[in-house]
Amino acid sequence: MNRNALSKLWAAVAASLAALPVAAAMDEGEQVVRAASGYSTEREPSTLREIGTLEERRFTPEDRAAFAKSRGSSTKSASTLSTYVPEHWIYDASVELLFDADGDGFFRYLLVTFDVDSLDDRAWVYAVLYLSPDGEVWELLHETDDFRVDGATSRDAYEVEVELVSGYPPGDYDLLIELYDANTGLLVDELGPEETSAFALLPLEDEVNDLPTSVIIVEEGGGGAFGWPGLAWLAGSGLALRRRASRAARA
Repeated sequence: MNRNALSKLWAAVAASLAALPVAAAMDEGEQVVRAASGYSTEREPSTLREIGTLEERRFTPEDRAAFAKSRGSSTKSASTLSTYVPEHWIYDASVELLFDADGDGFFRYLLVTFDVDSLDDRAWVYAVLYLSPDGEVWELLHETDDFRVDGATSRDAYEVEVELVSGYPPGDYDLLIELYDANTGLLVDELGPEETSAFALLPLEDEVNDLPTSVIIVEEGGGGAFGWPGLAWLAGSGLALRRRASRAARA
C-alpha cells in the first residue's frame, strides 16, 4: 500500500470516529434487542434461528418507564398465590448464554427454553420475559405470540432467542418469565430468580460493548506496516472505544 492510499484510509477512519458521538447521542437512553420465539421442535438441534428471523425492537426511555414493573406488581396477591391452583404452569425452564466476542465473561445472546403444562388437553397461552439489572425493577425484554400447550407433554417446549444490541451495559441481570392465559389475559404463573437460581445474576452485555478491542498488525515485505485487514480492524476497535467513552461521559 503506498503512502498516499494509506493517508486517505486513515483520513476516512478519522472522519468516521469523529462522527460517532453524534450518532451515539441520537440513541441515548434507548434499549435495542433482536428477538424471535417458537417451539423448540422448529429448530434443528445445535443450531440457532436464522438471523433474519429475529425482529428488532427499540425501547425508548418512555417505553421503558411504561413497561417497567416491580416483582410485587403481580396481578395475583400473596394470599392468592398460596391457594391458587393454575390450569397452566411452567413445568421446567432453562437459559443458555451465547456469544462473548471480547472474552470478558459477559454474553449478549440468550436462548430461553421453557415447558408449559396444562390441566387441559389443549390450551393457549403467551409469555412475557423481563430482565432486571438490580432485582427490583423489571424491564420488558420480549413478549411471545399466543402458543398452544398440549396437556403435560414435553414435546411442546417453547423457546425465546434474544440478542441484546444496545442499552445493556455489562452487569449481572436477573431473568423473569410471566405466563398468561391467552383467552382470559390473566397471569397464571411466573418463574424468576426466586424460584430458580438459573435465572439469577446472568452475566450479560449488549453488542455495542461486546466488540473485540485488539489491533491486528500485518507484516508486509519485511517492513512493518498495517495491511488493509489490520486497518479495518483498527477502525472497528476505535469505534468501540469511542462508543464506550461516549457512554461513560454521559453516565
